[in-house]
Amino acid sequence: MHQLVFSGHTGQHPVLVTDEDNLRSLRFGTDERQSCINLLAPWELQLAYTQWMTSALLLHPGPEKFLLFGLGGGALPHFLLHYHAEAQVDVVEKEAQVIALAHDYFKLPQRDTLRILNQDAEGFLRTAESSDYHIAFLDIFGPGAMAPALFQPELYRDILARLTPDGVLAVNLWDGDKQLYHQALEAVREGSAGQVMQMQVKRRSNVILLVFPSEIPHKRIKMAQKNSPHYQQRYHLDYPQFIKRLRRTNRASFLTSLFR
Repeated sequence: MHQLVFSGHTGQHPVLVTDEDNLRSLRFGTDERQSCINLLAPWELQLAYTQWMTSALLLHPGPEKFLLFGLGGGALPHFLLHYHAEAQVDVVEKEAQVIALAHDYFKLPQRDTLRILNQDAEGFLRTAESSDYHIAFLDIFGPGAMAPALFQPELYRDILARLTPDGVLAVNLWDGDKQLYHQALEAVREGSAGQVMQMQVKRRSNVILLVFPSEIPHKRIKMAQKNSPHYQQRYHLDYPQFIKRLRRTNRASFLTSLFR
């Protein structure tokens, strides 16, 4: 049974924080959970799509600088701060109310390696000086809908410009509305010159895109599959399944790479 912990409004939409046993969830006025943590182990990712997004970690040899768009309850920052304690984690979140809730209700700590920026994605990308992030995560949603910025090719182009040449961008999209999903997917393809791979989260309407600032790193993906049991043991996530799905879904891309 859900227990209401907080009820408020960001100015854009309602915000609810609820508890069910040790699980604390954030909702933006709908039944869908925007974020969820285990209060006893907040670094353990509870929602399937966030687990799948972290497949990006397997495709960079040593990520030390992360950029996140969308904070929610801070599940991904918790995960990164736990497993990459020395890394720099920059989070861009436009809603001040969400930032306050992440600290006050979702145990997000204050650390020198964690920087929370109260901006929208476009504003940050216009003004940010750094362009050496290793991995970026893009997860920006409103109540039951993908944020309008996700349909703009410039967004992806600008994020990729902030990554190192071997960087990776992980994007969470929703395919419950096929027409809108394909519009967002085309925006990603245009903004990345087609350097994108996709994988459907098992039994969910989330599709995770892995996007690259240069050519798709097929050799790194093949190595990630080989080493996926090691990553599974390190992060306690089913990376063998994730990478297998990635290769199967994008089989045509891998076959094309063999003939280059």
